[in-house]
Amino acid sequence: MPRREVSAPAIVVLVALACLPWGSCAEPSRALYCTRAVAIDGLLRCDDEAPQTIADVCGPLHADAAVAIEGGDAIDSVALCTGRTRVGRMAPDDLAGLEQPVDINHADAAELEGLPGIGPSLAARVIAGRPFATVDDLAEVRGIGPATLDRVRRHIVAR
Repeated sequence: MPRREVSAPAIVVLVALACLPWGSCAEPSRALYCTRAVAIDGLLRCDDEAPQTIADVCGPLHADAAVAIEGGDAIDSVALCTGRTRVGRMAPDDLAGLEQPVDINHADAAELEGLPGIGPSLAARVIAGRPFATVDDLAEVRGIGPATLDRVRRHIVAR
Protein backbone atom coordinates (compact mmCIF):
# COMPACT_ATOMS: atom_id res chain seq x y z
CA MET A 1 0.00 0.00 0.00
CA PRO A 2 1.51 3.38 -0.95
CA ARG A 3 2.12 6.04 1.66
CA ARG A 4 -0.72 8.54 1.89
CA GLU A 5 -0.34 12.03 3.28
CA VAL A 6 -3.42 13.44 4.99
CA SER A 7 -4.28 16.62 6.81
CA ALA A 8 -3.98 16.95 10.58
CA PRO A 9 -4.83 15.42 12.91
CA ALA A 10 -3.09 12.39 11.56
CA ILE A 11 -1.44 9.56 13.39
CA VAL A 12 1.16 7.17 12.19
CA VAL A 13 0.30 3.59 12.94
CA LEU A 14 3.37 1.47 12.41
CA VAL A 15 2.79 -1.77 10.64
CA ALA A 16 3.68 -4.73 12.85
CA LEU A 17 7.14 -6.14 12.50
CA ALA A 18 7.37 -9.33 10.51
CA CYS A 19 9.50 -11.72 12.57
CA LEU A 20 11.13 -14.71 10.99
CA PRO A 21 10.90 -18.13 12.66
CA TRP A 22 14.52 -17.94 13.89
CA GLY A 23 13.89 -14.70 15.75
CA SER A 24 15.19 -11.91 13.54
CA CYS A 25 12.72 -9.23 12.63
CA ALA A 26 12.46 -7.21 9.48
CA GLU A 27 12.19 -3.43 9.60
CA PRO A 28 8.69 -1.98 9.25
CA SER A 29 8.02 -1.69 5.54
CA ARG A 30 5.58 1.21 5.64
CA ALA A 31 3.52 3.48 7.84
CA LEU A 32 -0.20 4.06 7.67
CA TYR A 33 -1.50 7.61 7.95
CA CYS A 34 -5.07 7.68 9.16
CA THR A 35 -7.42 10.57 9.97
CA ARG A 36 -10.72 8.62 10.01
CA ALA A 37 -10.44 5.12 11.41
CA VAL A 38 -13.20 2.50 11.55
CA ALA A 39 -12.84 -1.07 12.84
CA ILE A 40 -14.76 -3.60 10.73
CA ASP A 41 -14.73 -7.14 12.12
CA GLY A 42 -11.57 -6.32 14.05
CA LEU A 43 -9.69 -4.88 11.06
CA LEU A 44 -8.75 -1.21 10.85
CA ARG A 45 -10.03 0.67 7.80
CA CYS A 46 -8.76 4.18 7.21
CA ASP A 47 -10.02 7.22 5.35
CA ASP A 48 -11.35 6.29 1.88
CA GLU A 49 -11.28 2.56 2.76
CA ALA A 50 -13.62 3.11 5.73
CA PRO A 51 -17.35 2.79 5.02
CA GLN A 52 -19.34 6.02 5.15
CA THR A 53 -22.80 4.58 5.92
CA ILE A 54 -24.36 1.33 7.08
CA ALA A 55 -25.37 0.76 3.43
CA ASP A 56 -21.66 0.43 2.61
CA VAL A 57 -21.46 -2.50 5.04
CA CYS A 58 -24.89 -4.15 4.81
CA GLY A 59 -26.30 -2.96 1.49
CA PRO A 60 -28.92 -0.37 0.55
CA LEU A 61 -31.90 -2.41 1.79
CA HIS A 62 -30.80 -2.40 5.44
CA ALA A 63 -33.28 -0.55 7.68
CA ASP A 64 -30.55 1.88 8.82
CA ALA A 65 -28.80 2.13 5.44
CA ALA A 66 -28.51 5.94 5.55
CA VAL A 67 -27.01 6.10 9.06
CA ALA A 68 -23.49 7.55 8.98
CA ILE A 69 -20.49 5.64 10.29
CA GLU A 70 -18.15 7.94 12.20
CA GLY A 71 -14.43 7.76 12.83
CA GLY A 72 -13.83 5.61 15.89
CA ASP A 73 -16.80 3.33 15.26
CA ALA A 74 -16.37 -0.43 15.64
CA ILE A 75 -18.59 -2.76 13.64
CA ASP A 76 -19.33 -6.47 13.79
CA SER A 77 -20.72 -6.73 10.25
CA VAL A 78 -22.62 -9.99 10.73
CA ALA A 79 -24.33 -8.77 13.91
CA LEU A 80 -25.06 -5.36 12.38
CA CYS A 81 -26.41 -6.65 9.09
CA THR A 82 -28.65 -9.25 10.76
CA GLY A 83 -30.08 -6.64 13.14
CA ARG A 84 -28.62 -8.14 16.33
CA THR A 85 -26.60 -5.03 17.20
CA ARG A 86 -25.94 -1.44 16.26
CA VAL A 87 -22.69 0.32 15.46
CA GLY A 88 -20.44 0.46 18.53
CA ARG A 89 -17.31 2.37 19.42
CA MET A 90 -13.68 1.37 19.67
CA ALA A 91 -12.18 1.00 23.13
CA PRO A 92 -11.24 4.37 24.71
CA ASP A 93 -7.51 3.56 24.51
CA ASP A 94 -7.85 2.76 20.79
CA LEU A 95 -9.77 5.99 20.18
CA ALA A 96 -7.06 7.97 21.92
CA GLY A 97 -4.22 6.12 20.19
CA LEU A 98 -5.77 6.65 16.77
CA GLU A 99 -6.73 10.23 17.67
CA GLN A 100 -10.37 9.68 16.75
CA PRO A 101 -12.71 12.40 18.04
CA VAL A 102 -15.10 11.67 20.88
CA ASP A 103 -18.66 12.96 20.40
CA ILE A 104 -19.51 14.62 23.71
CA ASN A 105 -23.23 14.19 23.03
CA HIS A 106 -23.11 10.41 22.53
CA ALA A 107 -19.99 9.07 24.27
CA ASP A 108 -20.39 6.79 27.24
CA ALA A 109 -18.58 7.46 30.53
CA ALA A 110 -15.59 5.25 29.66
CA GLU A 111 -15.06 7.07 26.36
CA LEU A 112 -15.22 10.46 28.10
CA GLU A 113 -12.82 9.29 30.81
CA GLY A 114 -10.31 8.51 28.06
CA LEU A 115 -10.01 12.24 27.42
CA PRO A 116 -7.17 14.16 29.09
CA GLY A 117 -8.25 15.65 32.41
CA ILE A 118 -11.66 13.94 32.50
CA GLY A 119 -12.30 11.57 35.39
CA PRO A 120 -15.42 9.65 36.44
CA SER A 121 -17.20 12.51 38.21
CA LEU A 122 -16.51 15.00 35.43
CA ALA A 123 -17.64 12.46 32.81
CA ALA A 124 -20.91 12.06 34.75
CA ARG A 125 -21.41 15.84 34.74
CA VAL A 126 -20.78 16.00 31.00
CA ILE A 127 -23.39 13.28 30.42
CA ALA A 128 -25.88 15.07 32.69
CA GLY A 129 -25.32 18.38 30.86
CA ARG A 130 -26.15 17.10 27.39
CA PRO A 131 -26.89 18.07 24.70
CA PHE A 132 -24.14 20.51 23.71
CA ALA A 133 -24.57 22.55 20.52
CA THR A 134 -20.83 23.27 20.26
CA VAL A 135 -17.61 22.13 21.86
CA ASP A 136 -17.37 25.52 23.61
CA ASP A 137 -20.64 24.76 25.45
CA LEU A 138 -18.70 22.17 27.42
CA ALA A 139 -17.26 25.08 29.44
CA GLU A 140 -20.67 25.35 31.15
CA VAL A 141 -20.05 22.03 32.93
CA ARG A 142 -18.86 22.57 36.51
CA GLY A 143 -15.21 21.56 36.72
CA ILE A 144 -14.35 22.24 33.08
CA GLY A 145 -12.44 25.47 32.93
CA PRO A 146 -10.49 27.03 30.09
CA ALA A 147 -7.41 24.84 30.70
CA THR A 148 -9.37 21.57 30.60
CA LEU A 149 -11.34 22.71 27.57
CA ASP A 150 -8.09 23.56 25.77
CA ARG A 151 -6.67 20.09 26.61
CA VAL A 152 -9.69 18.22 25.24
CA ARG A 153 -10.70 20.51 22.36
CA ARG A 154 -8.76 18.66 19.65
CA HIS A 155 -10.12 15.31 20.88
CA ILE A 156 -13.85 16.10 20.85
CA VAL A 157 -16.75 17.04 18.60
CA ALA A 158 -20.36 17.98 19.30
CA ARG A 159 -22.68 16.27 16.82
